[in-house]
Amino acid sequence: MERTHLRRDIFWTFDIETTTVITGFDGKTPIRNAFIWSGQFYDGVDYYQTRNLRDTIKRLKLIADDNKDNPYKIVIFVHNLSYEFQFIKDFFEFEKILCTSNRKIIAAETDQLVFRCSYFLSNQSLEKFLKNENVPEKYQKTNMDYLVKRYPWTKLTPEEEEYCANDVIGLHMALEHRISQCHNEDINNLPLTSTGYVRKACRKAVASNKNNRYRFKKERLDKETFIMCHDAFRGGNTHANRLYVGKILHNLGQQDERSAYPAVLLMLDYPTKFFDMKPFKQNEFDYYLKNHKKWALLFKVVWKNIRLKDSDATPVPYISTSKCDHLAFNYSKKDSKAKKKYKKSLQVDNGRVLEAAYLETIITEEDYLIIRSQYTWQEEKITKVKVSKKKPIPKELQEQILKFYYDKTTLKQDEESPDFDADIAYNYARSKELLNGIYGMHVTNPCKADYTFNNDTHEVEDFMRDEEELLNEYYESYSSFLSYQVGIWVTSYARSWLQEGIDACYNPQTKKSDLIYCDTDSCKYINPELHAAAFEKINKKRIKLAEKRGAYVDYEGKRYHLGIFTEEPKALEFKTFGAKKYMYSYMKKEKDGSTHKDYKITISGVPKKRGKECIEESIKKGKLKSPFDINKGYCFHGIKTTSCYMDHNKVHEYEAEGKKVYYASNVAMYPNSYTLGLTYEFEILLDKYKDIMEVEINYD
Repeated sequence: MERTHLRRDIFWTFDIETTTVITGFDGKTPIRNAFIWSGQFYDGVDYYQTRNLRDTIKRLKLIADDNKDNPYKIVIFVHNLSYEFQFIKDFFEFEKILCTSNRKIIAAETDQLVFRCSYFLSNQSLEKFLKNENVPEKYQKTNMDYLVKRYPWTKLTPEEEEYCANDVIGLHMALEHRISQCHNEDINNLPLTSTGYVRKACRKAVASNKNNRYRFKKERLDKETFIMCHDAFRGGNTHANRLYVGKILHNLGQQDERSAYPAVLLMLDYPTKFFDMKPFKQNEFDYYLKNHKKWALLFKVVWKNIRLKDSDATPVPYISTSKCDHLAFNYSKKDSKAKKKYKKSLQVDNGRVLEAAYLETIITEEDYLIIRSQYTWQEEKITKVKVSKKKPIPKELQEQILKFYYDKTTLKQDEESPDFDADIAYNYARSKELLNGIYGMHVTNPCKADYTFNNDTHEVEDFMRDEEELLNEYYESYSSFLSYQVGIWVTSYARSWLQEGIDACYNPQTKKSDLIYCDTDSCKYINPELHAAAFEKINKKRIKLAEKRGAYVDYEGKRYHLGIFTEEPKALEFKTFGAKKYMYSYMKKEKDGSTHKDYKITISGVPKKRGKECIEESIKKGKLKSPFDINKGYCFHGIKTTSCYMDHNKVHEYEAEGKKVYYASNVAMYPNSYTLGLTYEFEILLDKYKDIMEVEINYD
């Protein structure tokens, strides 16, 4: 979406508060809708509040009418625009819309108004955004009980009035602070998304050398190679060792890689222009593979009768079922449906292939090297091979990444120190945000679907243009400067580097791996004293490479290398239920210097704070003796909010307390529970291993 010129003298912040009610039933299923009971508006001077749908739309149209004589449009910021947009979309004609999906709105424009999402800008909750932008505590977000039903006529308490006002006043203050840091303090220079900051800085750095533009266009991907790159893309390696799922373990070592993605960007070389290997020659393929530090390979491979070489010594099987085509498992055609499902369960480890009769996949040379070390197969067929010479990323981009890392390293403070400086803390948070944004910037898909708003149906519609057309636009645009293939290899390299840490956890005494859990750039493992030397060996190699490639910063007499494993405090107790489901205890240090035992939980779909509160409530009620007593079937009651998007083509009415309230399209939100579970297939596999382990896993 082309950027529209915006008014610099004023912008608004806008928010709504809603209540969800059951308006009917579809059989036994309740139909829920939500209505507006408060709309809040703030322009930096005046605060307005409306109390129903009609007046909220009227206020927005009044803002638009007041701007008619101005040649520039006026911005209205909303934190999580996707939500408010659903309530207002039926009442405006939208000229442009920018989305990541039909329901994820970044920006939307009418003839006078530009709605923009401050959540996409900050990538933070409103509470965190206001705090990090040093908004006075008086205007920071407070709590309100959303389970209480409020109506347009409900008399609000002073606390509720303050809550409503603070949401837009505090947001306006945070945005004023962000705009003040833009070039010329101009709102037109404010990015649309959080990655826009890092993209802008990196684009400027790369553009300082005209040769980089020539290189960018020379490294262009054709349609076939782009599709193969897209199919080969995979995120971080996150997995739990099936031998230890459900067990309470003690005194785990924890190693984290320092800035893993920036490290591999600075310290390794990347593919440039690809060419086809036609016809395929095994000796030529083997040559490129042997010299994988200089040559990149992207190819399709077929394996028949593939299986792990040593299951117990491979805690993290590398091949993901989600990246396989035509995946088939070993079972007889005569087997019943239930028997086939059972046999399949023993061949898959929570989404990872233990063995298979047949599979096809597209991978890089880094993937292949790991797979070759873990698996054996009866037959292999490699097709569609793309080869590329590797080079470092542009020097100017390297320097910008290193600057982000320097800022993050030198601005870090001890929050408990009496010398703690809030301004320095703000700059540290921003530098960390920029450093982390480098990864997101590199893996942005240049061939995303386009979106338009249908003003007849009042719905966002997506349409996919041909990849060739989109690639032409991408490579011809002067705002483009990143080769897509670099992002694919960033994660491939990161998985390879993490694999070194995984392999360092092998225990020759038990002939099993001591790794318990890994996640993108971290390893958690038992018997830490046995593996210290192995991690030290990895670090010596990486320090040597970092010195050679300049991937370090010096500060206050100390050198900080990227990519090395840093030892974190031990986890006193640890328990995992699979990927993105774990908890551990540790010694927490308070500001007064005292320490006490505490614990953290990370369960996908469960907010950390509320999840912990739910466990504490269970302990108080005697349902649990310890946080680590939770098992399969444990229910986090009312822990999360379910959103249901409702599209209507007219305004409806709902009667409550003898009065009528009106609603149109909306988002019904209601509390929902999360039950800790394991898939049937994963349970079957775990049941196979429970007798092997010293302590039986208990799921009761």
